[in-house]
Amino acid sequence: MVRGIACTATASAAMALILACLTTPVQAHSWVDCVKFDPYSKECLGYARGYPTRNAADINTAYAYLFNASPTSQAMCNPIQQSSASDYSADFPMAVAQPGETIYTSWEANGHLNNTNPTKVQVLYYPDPSHQFSDVSERNTAPVAGTFDYATSQNCYNPDQPNSVCLGSWVVPTNLVPGMVYHFVWFWYFNANPAGQWYSTCFDMQINAASYVVEPAAMDALLVLGGPSPSYSDGLDAAAKQLLTQVTTLAGNYVSGASAAAAAAAAASVTPAEAAQPQSTPYATDTAAAAGMDGSQNVVDPAATVAEAADDSSAVSSRKCRPRRRR
Repeated sequence: MVRGIACTATASAAMALILACLTTPVQAHSWVDCVKFDPYSKECLGYARGYPTRNAADINTAYAYLFNASPTSQAMCNPIQQSSASDYSADFPMAVAQPGETIYTSWEANGHLNNTNPTKVQVLYYPDPSHQFSDVSERNTAPVAGTFDYATSQNCYNPDQPNSVCLGSWVVPTNLVPGMVYHFVWFWYFNANPAGQWYSTCFDMQINAASYVVEPAAMDALLVLGGPSPSYSDGLDAAAKQLLTQVTTLAGNYVSGASAAAAAAAAASVTPAEAAQPQSTPYATDTAAAAGMDGSQNVVDPAATVAEAADDSSAVSSRKCRPRRRR
């Protein structure tokens, strides 16, 4: 990197400096701070594997995980996330959700907000609970649970601030079986380096027949509620733990204790073979549709995604027994 060029530099030296800056790889860094965020209460209700809190001194070097120059093979997860799905605690628990539930996942823009040509994030998964992502090449074969912008004025709370918290909305695939744990990957196609530049965060999700459900809404309606306090990345507080006791089905039927166990048992009657069947909306590989990402990506059918979201919204609107949440 060229530093300290004197103001008396010649025109040719100035041009050399410009060229040096243009050819210097752009440094980025990002990771998921909260897997399941509640925009109404501003609480985080589930974290990624081995999350150390954003205040950890080495989070930018030890937790952020980079794929540089489009590798054909590299471990999909950061080494501290790759080997175990049990790297959670009472303060930093695994997220719990149910099939068809809308999830809001959060991270910080880290100076990379782009309204003109936004970079993309995908949430990858497999419908087989025994499958653990192992290699980055699986980004070409894994189903996609969601695709959304990384950071724009439409999905970040404070677009004028480089470290604004941003949200991505996606839906838990409907072919996942309650009572099982599934592995997911948040995959950001930054690509500031022409050769390719990606980041990943690996996380797991406990799928149940009932869970604390965050009511889905338009992103702009959620952003005006205001972003979380910095402490939301420090683990569950008392308020978050209390929210997690409010368990409902997507239809809004309040469930607790033995009733929740009975609901889970009934839903778990789905056989593994049935659960492994593709969703009604198959993913597709379409180079043209994957503009802004690597050309070989799986892309969700936008029309089907909108239809599924509309179904979820209508189900939520029919709730009668859900405790009212302060806003």
